[in-house]
Amino acid sequence: MDWAQYAVLYPDGPDESGFDRLAWEARRVMERATTGVDGVCKLAAAPPTEQSAVQAVERCMAALVHLLWQQEQSGGYVRRPDGSVAGRVVTAVTAGSESVSYAAPAAVTETERQEAAARIVERYLAGAPDANGVNLLYMGRYPAKVGDV
Repeated sequence: MDWAQYAVLYPDGPDESGFDRLAWEARRVMERATTGVDGVCKLAAAPPTEQSAVQAVERCMAALVHLLWQQEQSGGYVRRPDGSVAGRVVTAVTAGSESVSYAAPAAVTETERQEAAARIVERYLAGAPDANGVNLLYMGRYPAKVGDV
């Protein structure tokens, strides 16, 4: 995935230099998620060749880059799909002028950031096979033969 491909999916995201920096971080998230108990990273050892799995990896990376960018833009807070920010508490609502007052956002913990990234990885990579047919999210020992899974 390069910046031009990313920009088609997320035109409101970072510029090219921001993308390059965040793509490196996104790749690390995906590598950790696809490395089993034996230390074999399926993305590195046998990158997917099946078109749908290749697309799943690319879209996962794009979604992770966008999440990381949103977290930077919101001061580290996780933005929900509806645009609201996790951790903000409504303190008052006025119907006549349609105003909403919020308390200062609560800091999002590193655990919450990691959980948001894990949800993206699960959404895109669940069921996607590597080049040897092993599920990218399989965490057991990498099989000597594909039929061993």
